[in-house]
Amino acid sequence: MPTQKTLKDLKISLIGVNAEYINQALEKRGYNTNLLPTTHFPKKKQIKDSDIILGAHFQSAWPWFVIGKLCRKKTICHWVGSDSVLSVQNWKRKLQTKIFSIFVDSHISVSTRIKEELDKIGIESTILFHGSDIEAEEISMPEKLGVLVYFIAGREKLYGVGRVIEISKEVQDVDFYFVGQFDSTDYKEKYNQSNLHFLGYIHISEIWSKISVIVRMTEHDGFPKMIVEAYSKGRYVIHNYPLPGVILCNTNKEVVSELKKLQTTKTTNKKGIELFNEQFRYDIFLEKYEEICLSLFKK
Repeated sequence: MPTQKTLKDLKISLIGVNAEYINQALEKRGYNTNLLPTTHFPKKKQIKDSDIILGAHFQSAWPWFVIGKLCRKKTICHWVGSDSVLSVQNWKRKLQTKIFSIFVDSHISVSTRIKEELDKIGIESTILFHGSDIEAEEISMPEKLGVLVYFIAGREKLYGVGRVIEISKEVQDVDFYFVGQFDSTDYKEKYNQSNLHFLGYIHISEIWSKISVIVRMTEHDGFPKMIVEAYSKGRYVIHNYPLPGVILCNTNKEVVSELKKLQTTKTTNKKGIELFNEQFRYDIFLEKYEEICLSLFKK
């Protein structure tokens, strides 16, 4: 009787959002992987030895799904949030999704919300939360309450930047640190409020010692990896969608109230660290991911 294969016996080709991060995490554990470029003209030779094509963003990966199926590879699409939004924006996007999703063997959703959105367009998926390849570390809370806010230039409305600015005016004794993909100079000139700090692109590990809580008042979200990593450092999360572990706030007034409560809280989010260890460690993610991948070879 042949020995049952494991995921390490197969070659995985990765494309899309966080592909480099996933590649590093898998390589470190001895998996056979390679990165694929984002292109509308994929080449067969780049997946010649591959067994699985994993695309972590439908719009980035669909050309590889097509050529992958033509080459008899297994294909998996990991929906992360922004791709599900794009897929229902207009009739062209809906048609594109309907046509090219037939080249996908298995769909994975990063949250319950994304699964529900995909259900509405006829795509059945399995929920698999993000895993983060970092160690849990209880970092002492800063003396002064610090709020972390992420956004990308040109997408301020999606990330609720205006809402957070309004909230910051109500708690001017709280520091707000904005990070992400934007030119910090532009925003420093636009918002000269003393408790607003626009840092731009930085490595998140540089700032945890100043942060008490992440605030995300977004128009749409999947399950941001930043939330998972906040738990691992004993930080709190305020969000307007009921993801596991968050402090749910739908209005600006609710956020202000929670921030004022946190000003008197000097203890770390120990429940967040427990949640990270129980649900979001990378080895837990990988165990579930391996099960999904290997199930494709039993069909």
